[in-house]
Amino acid sequence: MILKKSLIYLFGLCAVLVSAQNKLPYQNPNLPIETRVNDLLDRLTIEEKVSLLIATAEAIPRLDVDKYYHGNEALHGVVKGGRFTVFPQAIALSATWNPDLIYDVASAISDEARAKWNFYNQGKDQKNGFSDMLTFWSPTINMARDPRWGRTPETYGEDPYLTSRIGVSFVKGLQGNDKKYLKVVSTPKHFVANNQENNRFGYNANISEKALREYYFPAYKAAIQEANAQSIMSAYNAVNNVPSTANNWLLNSVLREEWGFKGYVVSDCGAPTHLVKSHKFIDTKERAAKAAIEAGLDLECGDDIYNNHLLPAYQNGLISQGSIDKSAARILTSRFKLGVFDSVENNPYTKISPEVIGSKKHQELALETSRQSIVLLKNKNNTLPLDASKIKKIAVVGFNANQVVFGDYSGLPVIKPISPLDGIKNKVGNNIEVTYVKWKTAARNLNFIDSEYLRNDFNDEPGLYAEYFDDKFLEGTPQTRVDKGVNFDPVNNPPDPYTAYLHKSIRWTGYITPNVSGTYKIGVNSDDGIRLWLNNELVVDAWHNRGATTDQVEITMQANKKYAIKLEYFDNGGDAICQLLWKVPGDTNGDLYDEDIQAAKTSDYVIAVMGINKTIEKEGKDRKSLELPKDQIDYLKTIYAINKNTIVVLVAGSSLAINWVDENIPAIVDAWYPGEAGGTAIADVLFGDYNPAGRLPFTCYKSVSDLPPMDDYEISNGRTYMYFEGDALYPFGYGLSYTKFEYNRMKIKKKDEKLLISSTIKNIGNYDGDEVVQLYYRAKESSHKRPLKKLIGFKRISSKIEESKTVQFEVSKKDLQYWDEKTKKWVFDSGMYEFMIGASSKDIKLQKTMSL
Repeated sequence: MILKKSLIYLFGLCAVLVSAQNKLPYQNPNLPIETRVNDLLDRLTIEEKVSLLIATAEAIPRLDVDKYYHGNEALHGVVKGGRFTVFPQAIALSATWNPDLIYDVASAISDEARAKWNFYNQGKDQKNGFSDMLTFWSPTINMARDPRWGRTPETYGEDPYLTSRIGVSFVKGLQGNDKKYLKVVSTPKHFVANNQENNRFGYNANISEKALREYYFPAYKAAIQEANAQSIMSAYNAVNNVPSTANNWLLNSVLREEWGFKGYVVSDCGAPTHLVKSHKFIDTKERAAKAAIEAGLDLECGDDIYNNHLLPAYQNGLISQGSIDKSAARILTSRFKLGVFDSVENNPYTKISPEVIGSKKHQELALETSRQSIVLLKNKNNTLPLDASKIKKIAVVGFNANQVVFGDYSGLPVIKPISPLDGIKNKVGNNIEVTYVKWKTAARNLNFIDSEYLRNDFNDEPGLYAEYFDDKFLEGTPQTRVDKGVNFDPVNNPPDPYTAYLHKSIRWTGYITPNVSGTYKIGVNSDDGIRLWLNNELVVDAWHNRGATTDQVEITMQANKKYAIKLEYFDNGGDAICQLLWKVPGDTNGDLYDEDIQAAKTSDYVIAVMGINKTIEKEGKDRKSLELPKDQIDYLKTIYAINKNTIVVLVAGSSLAINWVDENIPAIVDAWYPGEAGGTAIADVLFGDYNPAGRLPFTCYKSVSDLPPMDDYEISNGRTYMYFEGDALYPFGYGLSYTKFEYNRMKIKKKDEKLLISSTIKNIGNYDGDEVVQLYYRAKESSHKRPLKKLIGFKRISSKIEESKTVQFEVSKKDLQYWDEKTKKWVFDSGMYEFMIGASSKDIKLQKTMSL
């Protein structure tokens, strides 16, 4: 028997060896990756090598090289290619101040990506560009230096240390921990100083090297040196007059030579074109190709410069084959690390089952992440948590009460996402009466036509029959369904597979069935073209490109009669919107809030869910103001005058100057864009099933007047908690709890070349809860301009009532250095240093000064 088994083993080993011998070197998984890459490069034509440098790289069949589409997104869940778990937006991930949790989140995201890749037959059955599952252009680790920046929700806040810790965890979680294979490729972006949307394709950021080194660089350096990020995306903007896309100092000198980056650099989409078009840095597109590839840009997102002009530039002698080979080798290296040239048996990630996508485990992780991100901003007289046993009726109102707002770069959830209203209703069940009043705005004074007033010939269900066309001409075979109302708003609503194309047209048909007789105003709020028929009469004909407009017509209708309606709409790209609205007889501006006021009068508490969405902040759109929209503030003033037990929940992705709200409303909760389980998490916090411990990852200012000009990139000119000397509305690191913590016994010990700084934190309140212990320092005697204080450590701890925990931080002299622009080096100044432990950048509990 033993001899038989030995013979079987030998025959099997011989078969493996023969198989390996029959393979070309690049197909042999037992050879070093560098050897395999070089072998494949030697077999490729120059045309094939150039084809690898395009984000949607097509297959090379003669060498069994499959197509490879770079560029899906995964800021808080996989965006394209199906339905996935939707976690809280990136800024909310940072607000947890919990890198270990964020590692778990990123691991779940990449598990789902690999699972979908496996479902797609190792990607072969996935045909859509920018929708594959192995390369993700995430995370966004640009510094949120100015709260007006429209992409602030995508970031981890204003502090380089916090961003570094969250960013490293996210990159590690995405890429996995296998010694041989990558789970997916993570691409931190946008290197560097991409910090405004106005003229974003062509602006020039003037920044001192000191600010770059101390503020804008650290998160990228950590992502490369600690997390081994395999790819980096360059930025649209120029830095000190040289576009990032063609910036040799950034991409070669700093990134590769200083930091040791071995991966590939991809452009932001279309950025190489803007070397000519917007920056006017280069006069021809062939020279743009030369400038970009020689500066270290390996891969073009887009289909212009490398796709059309790189090969001619090579043929005309502008570019060497060595430059093309170098970029192609970097890109191929990542593919080999992913295992796409190997059999599935040896790669552990090819075995991840599609069952993990949207799994119960991941749903629970999304809920826990949302809970941990929520920041309690105010809680006067312990208004929260609410005691359900003492409440009979609650009114839920406000702009975002019944909305699920995911924010930019969001995917489709597997489950039905939970709105704040749903979360509260689910929480209280039948024990508390919940009155919901739909949001109305004095700015428009029109409301959505609810499904109960709409019918169609397709079925007996409420709503209109909808036909979705994949062009803007209402031609071809449409996708069809019944829409309960017309609220086509892809910018702010969760992604909808019916609307996943750029140019589209839609037709809704059916009947309006009013329950009150009288004269109605029917309105359509839309961009681009609409046509509206009422009772078979064309009453609005605006079939042309235009900005957002609300068209209104009057019609007299009798109660319980059917009135035919047909609405046609086309979108020409951009911020699409089409909404069907009405004003019922008797509605006037004077009684706009009558229903809300009545609900407030008869309720024990009013929960007002306010905030903003992508109509105000997103990629391509900076904010001009930090305030809530005026109609929301006016509304809150009206409701608060009726019911002082008003609680405000904010759904937003950046800081808000809610000065009146802070002065008057007793309890304020910041829920961010909280993901698919956000409504449940909000209800858990409101009713005390979860003790909030999220902390602000940025400073909340009182006014735009507190900020330097938007184009001022020098962080030392009064930006962030490090240099802002004014009175912030809420400071960096701020967040309240339902319990109280006592800080004691701060100790500093020297161990070798490091300091061990510790303190004991005790929960002295009435609730179990988390505390985020933060360590800051200040150089007291430096001759150089140094921060007022700077974060160098934090730990989130959980404590039961009366439990004490000792928290220890390790600090080296390297952590206390600054960049000396004269010597072009990092420098440590001997002298007095103050170390501060606290609950926020302002709430310092303990401090000690020592000479170093």
